[in-house]
Amino acid sequence: MPQHVVDAHLHLWDLNHPWYPGLQAFAEDVGKPELYSDFGLDDYAAAAGGFRVEQYVHVSAVTAPRAYLDELRWVSKVAADHGVDMRFVGSVDPTLSAHDICADLDAQAAITPHFRGARVLYRFEPDSRAARTVLRWLDDHDLVFDLTAHPETMDGWLRTLADFPDLTVVLEHTGWPTATDVDARAAWRRALTACADTTSASCKISGLGMSTGDLSAKTLRPWVEPAIDTFGWDRVIFGSNIPIEHIGGRYADLVESLDTIIGDEPADEQDRFYRRNALGVYGFEEER
Repeated sequence: MPQHVVDAHLHLWDLNHPWYPGLQAFAEDVGKPELYSDFGLDDYAAAAGGFRVEQYVHVSAVTAPRAYLDELRWVSKVAADHGVDMRFVGSVDPTLSAHDICADLDAQAAITPHFRGARVLYRFEPDSRAARTVLRWLDDHDLVFDLTAHPETMDGWLRTLADFPDLTVVLEHTGWPTATDVDARAAWRRALTACADTTSASCKISGLGMSTGDLSAKTLRPWVEPAIDTFGWDRVIFGSNIPIEHIGGRYADLVESLDTIIGDEPADEQDRFYRRNALGVYGFEEER
Protein backbone atom coordinates (compact mmCIF):
# COMPACT_ATOMS: atom_id res chain seq x y z
CA MET A 1 0.00 0.00 0.00
CA PRO A 2 1.27 3.53 -0.74
CA GLN A 3 2.38 5.60 2.23
CA HIS A 4 1.10 8.90 0.81
CA VAL A 5 -1.83 9.45 -1.57
CA VAL A 6 -3.34 12.32 -3.51
CA ASP A 7 -6.87 11.51 -4.64
CA ALA A 8 -7.12 13.54 -7.83
CA HIS A 9 -10.82 12.97 -8.46
CA LEU A 10 -13.55 12.99 -5.83
CA HIS A 11 -16.97 14.53 -5.36
CA LEU A 12 -18.69 15.93 -2.29
CA TRP A 13 -22.30 17.00 -2.17
CA ASP A 14 -24.92 18.29 0.22
CA LEU A 15 -28.37 17.69 -1.20
CA ASN A 16 -29.81 20.55 0.84
CA HIS A 17 -28.44 22.64 -2.02
CA PRO A 18 -30.35 22.47 -5.35
CA TRP A 19 -27.23 21.94 -7.42
CA TYR A 20 -27.62 18.34 -8.57
CA PRO A 21 -30.98 17.89 -10.30
CA GLY A 22 -29.59 15.11 -12.49
CA LEU A 23 -28.10 13.05 -9.68
CA GLN A 24 -31.27 11.28 -8.56
CA ALA A 25 -32.15 10.21 -12.11
CA PHE A 26 -28.57 9.05 -12.68
CA ALA A 27 -28.56 7.02 -9.46
CA GLU A 28 -31.81 5.34 -10.42
CA ASP A 29 -30.63 4.67 -13.99
CA VAL A 30 -27.55 2.81 -12.78
CA GLY A 31 -29.51 0.88 -10.16
CA LYS A 32 -27.80 2.58 -7.22
CA PRO A 33 -30.45 4.87 -5.67
CA GLU A 34 -28.27 5.17 -2.55
CA LEU A 35 -25.91 7.41 -4.54
CA TYR A 36 -28.53 10.12 -4.17
CA SER A 37 -27.52 11.01 -0.63
CA ASP A 38 -25.26 13.51 1.09
CA PHE A 39 -21.56 12.77 0.82
CA GLY A 40 -19.16 14.83 2.90
CA LEU A 41 -15.57 14.54 4.04
CA ASP A 42 -16.54 12.35 7.00
CA ASP A 43 -18.30 10.00 4.58
CA TYR A 44 -15.24 10.01 2.37
CA ALA A 45 -12.99 9.14 5.32
CA ALA A 46 -15.28 6.28 6.30
CA ALA A 47 -15.25 4.94 2.73
CA ALA A 48 -11.46 5.22 2.43
CA GLY A 49 -10.86 3.45 5.73
CA GLY A 50 -7.14 2.88 6.24
CA PHE A 51 -6.18 4.15 2.78
CA ARG A 52 -3.90 7.09 3.55
CA VAL A 53 -5.25 9.95 1.46
CA GLU A 54 -3.55 13.20 2.47
CA GLN A 55 -4.46 15.60 -0.35
CA TYR A 56 -7.50 15.90 -2.55
CA VAL A 57 -8.78 17.26 -5.85
CA HIS A 58 -12.49 18.00 -5.82
CA VAL A 59 -14.08 17.95 -9.27
CA SER A 60 -17.35 19.78 -9.82
CA ALA A 61 -20.29 17.63 -10.85
CA VAL A 62 -23.17 20.09 -10.58
CA THR A 63 -25.96 19.95 -13.16
CA ALA A 64 -27.97 23.06 -12.22
CA PRO A 65 -27.13 26.11 -14.36
CA ARG A 66 -24.06 27.97 -13.05
CA ALA A 67 -24.29 26.19 -9.69
CA TYR A 68 -20.54 25.61 -9.89
CA LEU A 69 -20.02 29.08 -8.42
CA ASP A 70 -22.01 28.38 -5.24
CA GLU A 71 -20.64 24.85 -5.03
CA LEU A 72 -17.06 26.12 -5.08
CA ARG A 73 -17.80 28.60 -2.30
CA TRP A 74 -19.30 25.77 -0.25
CA VAL A 75 -16.73 23.04 -0.89
CA SER A 76 -13.73 25.33 -0.40
CA LYS A 77 -15.19 26.31 3.00
CA VAL A 78 -15.75 22.63 3.84
CA ALA A 79 -12.09 21.92 3.07
CA ALA A 80 -10.91 24.88 5.11
CA ASP A 81 -13.15 24.00 8.07
CA HIS A 82 -11.77 20.44 8.08
CA GLY A 83 -8.18 21.58 7.62
CA VAL A 84 -7.63 19.41 4.54
CA ASP A 85 -5.31 20.18 1.63
CA MET A 86 -7.65 20.33 -1.36
CA ARG A 87 -7.51 21.71 -4.87
CA PHE A 88 -10.57 22.39 -7.01
CA VAL A 89 -11.52 21.69 -10.61
CA GLY A 90 -14.53 23.81 -11.43
CA SER A 91 -16.80 24.00 -14.44
CA VAL A 92 -18.58 26.42 -16.73
CA ASP A 93 -21.81 26.63 -18.70
CA PRO A 94 -20.82 26.22 -22.37
CA THR A 95 -24.05 27.85 -23.57
CA LEU A 96 -22.93 31.23 -22.19
CA SER A 97 -21.29 33.89 -24.31
CA ALA A 98 -17.50 33.93 -24.47
CA HIS A 99 -17.51 37.00 -22.22
CA ASP A 100 -19.66 35.29 -19.59
CA ILE A 101 -17.66 32.05 -19.75
CA CYS A 102 -14.51 34.00 -18.97
CA ALA A 103 -16.30 35.97 -16.26
CA ASP A 104 -17.41 32.75 -14.55
CA LEU A 105 -13.90 31.31 -14.73
CA ASP A 106 -12.52 34.57 -13.31
CA ALA A 107 -15.09 34.37 -10.51
CA GLN A 108 -14.06 30.83 -9.59
CA ALA A 109 -10.39 31.79 -9.54
CA ALA A 110 -11.31 34.64 -7.17
CA ILE A 111 -13.20 32.38 -4.75
CA THR A 112 -10.13 30.38 -3.75
CA PRO A 113 -6.42 30.44 -4.61
CA HIS A 114 -6.68 26.65 -4.80
CA PHE A 115 -8.82 26.75 -7.94
CA ARG A 116 -6.77 24.69 -10.38
CA GLY A 117 -8.80 24.23 -13.54
CA ALA A 118 -12.03 23.22 -15.17
CA ARG A 119 -13.90 20.41 -16.80
CA VAL A 120 -17.21 20.54 -18.65
CA LEU A 121 -19.39 17.43 -18.81
CA TYR A 122 -22.32 18.36 -21.03
CA ARG A 123 -22.99 20.23 -24.29
CA PHE A 124 -19.28 20.81 -24.81
CA GLU A 125 -18.11 20.03 -28.32
CA PRO A 126 -14.41 20.10 -29.23
CA ASP A 127 -14.87 22.30 -32.30
CA SER A 128 -17.10 24.82 -30.52
CA ARG A 129 -16.50 28.45 -29.65
CA ALA A 130 -17.10 27.55 -26.01
CA ALA A 131 -14.35 24.92 -26.02
CA ARG A 132 -11.81 27.30 -27.51
CA THR A 133 -12.81 30.02 -25.05
CA VAL A 134 -12.33 27.71 -22.07
CA LEU A 135 -9.04 26.28 -23.33
CA ARG A 136 -7.65 29.72 -24.12
CA TRP A 137 -8.57 31.04 -20.67
CA LEU A 138 -7.01 28.03 -18.92
CA ASP A 139 -3.90 28.29 -21.08
CA ASP A 140 -3.54 32.01 -20.33
CA HIS A 141 -3.87 31.36 -16.58
CA ASP A 142 -1.60 28.30 -16.51
CA LEU A 143 -4.39 26.10 -15.20
CA VAL A 144 -5.54 22.56 -15.94
CA PHE A 145 -8.05 21.29 -18.48
CA ASP A 146 -9.62 18.09 -17.19
CA LEU A 147 -10.64 16.52 -20.49
CA THR A 148 -13.83 14.48 -20.67
CA ALA A 149 -13.51 12.53 -23.91
CA HIS A 150 -14.94 9.20 -24.96
CA PRO A 151 -13.17 7.14 -27.64
CA GLU A 152 -15.58 8.38 -30.29
CA THR A 153 -14.91 12.05 -29.51
CA MET A 154 -11.15 11.80 -29.02
CA ASP A 155 -10.14 12.71 -32.59
CA GLY A 156 -12.11 15.94 -32.42
CA TRP A 157 -10.53 16.90 -29.13
CA LEU A 158 -7.05 16.14 -30.38
CA ARG A 159 -7.55 18.47 -33.34
CA THR A 160 -8.61 21.28 -31.01
CA LEU A 161 -5.89 20.62 -28.46
CA ALA A 162 -3.26 20.83 -31.20
CA ASP A 163 -3.83 24.60 -31.13
CA PHE A 164 -2.95 24.71 -27.40
CA PRO A 165 0.35 22.83 -27.16
CA ASP A 166 1.34 24.37 -23.82
CA LEU A 167 -1.97 23.71 -22.07
CA THR A 168 -1.85 21.29 -19.13
CA VAL A 169 -4.35 18.53 -19.92
CA VAL A 170 -5.52 15.60 -17.83
CA LEU A 171 -7.60 12.94 -19.58
CA GLU A 172 -10.28 11.91 -17.11
CA HIS A 173 -11.62 8.49 -16.28
CA THR A 174 -9.01 6.47 -18.17
CA GLY A 175 -10.36 7.76 -21.47
CA TRP A 176 -13.93 6.94 -20.39
CA PRO A 177 -14.73 3.78 -22.40
CA THR A 178 -18.41 3.59 -23.28
CA ALA A 179 -18.65 -0.20 -23.57
CA THR A 180 -16.60 -3.27 -22.72
CA ASP A 181 -16.99 -5.52 -25.77
CA VAL A 182 -14.06 -6.36 -28.05
CA ASP A 183 -14.75 -3.62 -30.60
CA ALA A 184 -15.23 -0.98 -27.90
CA ARG A 185 -11.99 -1.98 -26.20
CA ALA A 186 -10.13 -1.71 -29.51
CA ALA A 187 -11.57 1.76 -30.11
CA TRP A 188 -10.59 2.77 -26.58
CA ARG A 189 -7.02 1.57 -27.09
CA ARG A 190 -6.73 3.52 -30.34
CA ALA A 191 -8.07 6.69 -28.72
CA LEU A 192 -5.79 6.31 -25.70
CA THR A 193 -2.74 5.78 -27.89
CA ALA A 194 -3.57 8.79 -30.06
CA CYS A 195 -3.93 11.00 -26.98
CA ALA A 196 -0.66 9.81 -25.47
CA ASP A 197 1.27 10.10 -28.74
CA THR A 198 0.05 13.51 -29.90
CA THR A 199 -0.26 15.43 -26.61
CA SER A 200 1.60 15.80 -23.34
CA ALA A 201 -1.59 14.99 -21.41
CA SER A 202 -1.63 12.92 -18.27
CA CYS A 203 -4.19 10.15 -17.83
CA LYS A 204 -6.25 9.98 -14.67
CA ILE A 205 -6.80 6.33 -13.81
CA SER A 206 -10.30 6.76 -12.50
CA GLY A 207 -13.93 6.14 -13.30
CA LEU A 208 -13.63 2.60 -14.63
CA GLY A 209 -16.39 1.37 -12.34
CA MET A 210 -18.83 3.47 -14.36
CA SER A 211 -17.91 1.50 -17.48
CA THR A 212 -17.37 -1.98 -16.03
CA GLY A 213 -19.78 -2.03 -13.10
CA ASP A 214 -17.14 -4.02 -11.24
CA LEU A 215 -14.04 -3.01 -9.28
CA SER A 216 -12.41 -6.44 -9.06
CA ALA A 217 -8.77 -6.76 -10.10
CA LYS A 218 -9.72 -9.23 -12.83
CA THR A 219 -12.07 -6.69 -14.39
CA LEU A 220 -9.88 -3.61 -13.95
CA ARG A 221 -6.55 -5.08 -15.01
CA PRO A 222 -7.28 -5.08 -18.80
CA TRP A 223 -7.94 -1.34 -18.55
CA VAL A 224 -5.42 -0.18 -15.96
CA GLU A 225 -2.36 -1.95 -17.34
CA PRO A 226 -2.75 -0.75 -20.96
CA ALA A 227 -3.37 2.82 -19.77
CA ILE A 228 -0.17 2.81 -17.72
CA ASP A 229 1.77 1.16 -20.55
CA THR A 230 0.49 3.76 -23.01
CA PHE A 231 1.14 6.89 -20.95
CA GLY A 232 4.03 5.71 -18.80
CA TRP A 233 4.51 6.19 -15.06
CA ASP A 234 5.30 9.90 -15.43
CA ARG A 235 1.84 10.60 -16.91
CA VAL A 236 -0.65 8.59 -14.86
CA ILE A 237 -2.56 9.90 -11.85
CA PHE A 238 -4.76 8.13 -9.32
CA GLY A 239 -8.36 9.27 -8.85
CA SER A 240 -11.00 7.43 -6.84
CA ASN A 241 -14.12 8.97 -8.41
CA ILE A 242 -15.76 8.34 -5.05
CA PRO A 243 -18.70 8.25 -4.41
CA ILE A 244 -19.72 7.65 -8.05
CA GLU A 245 -17.36 4.69 -8.21
CA HIS A 246 -19.59 2.93 -5.70
CA ILE A 247 -21.47 1.87 -8.82
CA GLY A 248 -18.87 -0.89 -9.11
CA GLY A 249 -18.11 -1.61 -5.46
CA ARG A 250 -16.56 -0.22 -2.30
CA TYR A 251 -13.58 2.11 -2.07
CA ALA A 252 -11.78 -0.78 -0.35
CA ASP A 253 -12.41 -2.95 -3.42
CA LEU A 254 -10.80 -0.34 -5.68
CA VAL A 255 -7.79 0.00 -3.39
CA GLU A 256 -7.34 -3.77 -3.11
CA SER A 257 -7.62 -4.23 -6.88
CA LEU A 258 -5.07 -1.52 -7.66
CA ASP A 259 -2.73 -3.05 -5.12
CA THR A 260 -3.13 -6.41 -6.85
CA ILE A 261 -2.45 -4.88 -10.26
CA ILE A 262 0.47 -2.55 -9.50
CA GLY A 263 1.47 -3.40 -5.94
CA ASP A 264 4.61 -5.23 -7.06
CA GLU A 265 5.88 -2.30 -9.14
CA PRO A 266 8.87 -0.29 -7.83
CA ALA A 267 8.02 2.07 -4.99
CA ASP A 268 9.12 5.10 -7.01
CA GLU A 269 6.67 4.31 -9.82
CA GLN A 270 3.82 3.72 -7.39
CA ASP A 271 4.62 7.04 -5.71
CA ARG A 272 4.37 8.80 -9.09
CA PHE A 273 0.98 7.24 -9.69
CA TYR A 274 -0.53 7.75 -6.24
CA ARG A 275 1.02 11.10 -5.34
CA ARG A 276 3.90 12.80 -7.13
CA ASN A 277 2.39 13.33 -10.57
CA ALA A 278 -0.75 14.90 -9.08
CA LEU A 279 1.29 17.21 -6.87
CA GLY A 280 2.85 18.82 -9.91
CA VAL A 281 -0.18 18.91 -12.17
CA TYR A 282 -2.64 20.28 -9.61
CA GLY A 283 -0.30 22.75 -7.92
CA PHE A 284 0.16 21.29 -4.47
CA GLU A 285 3.09 22.42 -2.41
CA GLU A 286 5.24 19.40 -1.73
CA GLU A 287 6.33 19.40 1.90
CA ARG A 288 8.23 16.13 2.03
